[in-house]
Amino acid sequence: MTRSGTNMKPADTIARVKPSANPSPASRWRYWKLSLGIVAVALLAIVTWWVSASLNGDAGQAAPIATLDTPDFHSLLVDPANPDRILFGSHAGIQESLDGGFTWIDGTLRDTDAMQLTASSQDPATVYATGHDVFQVSRDGGQTWEPRAHDLPGTDIHGFAQDPGDPQRLYVSVVNYGMFTSGDGGATWETLPVQPPGSGVLAAGPGVLFSGVGPDVVASRDGGATWNVVATLASGQVISLAVSSDDSLTMYAGTPNGIARSTDGGETWTSRGPEEVPVLAVAISSVDSGQVLIVSNEGAVYRTDDGGETWRS
Repeated sequence: MTRSGTNMKPADTIARVKPSANPSPASRWRYWKLSLGIVAVALLAIVTWWVSASLNGDAGQAAPIATLDTPDFHSLLVDPANPDRILFGSHAGIQESLDGGFTWIDGTLRDTDAMQLTASSQDPATVYATGHDVFQVSRDGGQTWEPRAHDLPGTDIHGFAQDPGDPQRLYVSVVNYGMFTSGDGGATWETLPVQPPGSGVLAAGPGVLFSGVGPDVVASRDGGATWNVVATLASGQVISLAVSSDDSLTMYAGTPNGIARSTDGGETWTSRGPEEVPVLAVAISSVDSGQVLIVSNEGAVYRTDDGGETWRS
């Protein structure tokens, strides 16, 4: 609408609506109805913003959902049989969450180093735990443990990965000895033909092994005979890696500046936050590749349910 050559916006029109000196009952009703409508819209906008902020947070500036009190922070595992059950491993043993990471209790393997925790959706009852002179296996989802008999030359195992398409296919990185693979669930091992430069960061997809070497993500699709650099992360060193078991093209890498996500098998990566948070451990739900939990270098636990678009708080 135009008045005296000046463009008027709907807001201008609302602002200039005034009741007459002696309004009729109908006029008063129309005025108050308009006013109440404006107030209702404003309140709805405020409530919507508050709910969205409370549930999701911001992809860049996220708040942790919990903080772990342990001397160090190493590994995360989302139970393949129950995505609300999360296991966290450290030099003090395992801590457990039964509500998706919001609250934590002491778990099993107390005072036992658990640098790596791994389980497969094809065999969720079998869980492996490795670390400094530790190679344990559980056959009941992590409730009880026993040493895993093996023929590895050492047991200072910093890297561990399991092929999601073949739960018997395991990979380890043993300090001072290199990388090994097993096809029988860890009973017998053989050295990988070619060793990427010393890295304890391992993750596996169906038929492919990934490793982090500085800022590079390298991959072998032939059992370690050859390795190729598939990407170099702009966000810096690859601290941790995880591959989705329900969508093998989706991967997450923990870096000094949050996580990076790939949806094409590691070829390209995008930063997903939280900003300026060094990510020491990352885990993906085997039910939904969008559900990801991470632990920072200060023990802060963050969770996203949409692949890092937003973060829970």
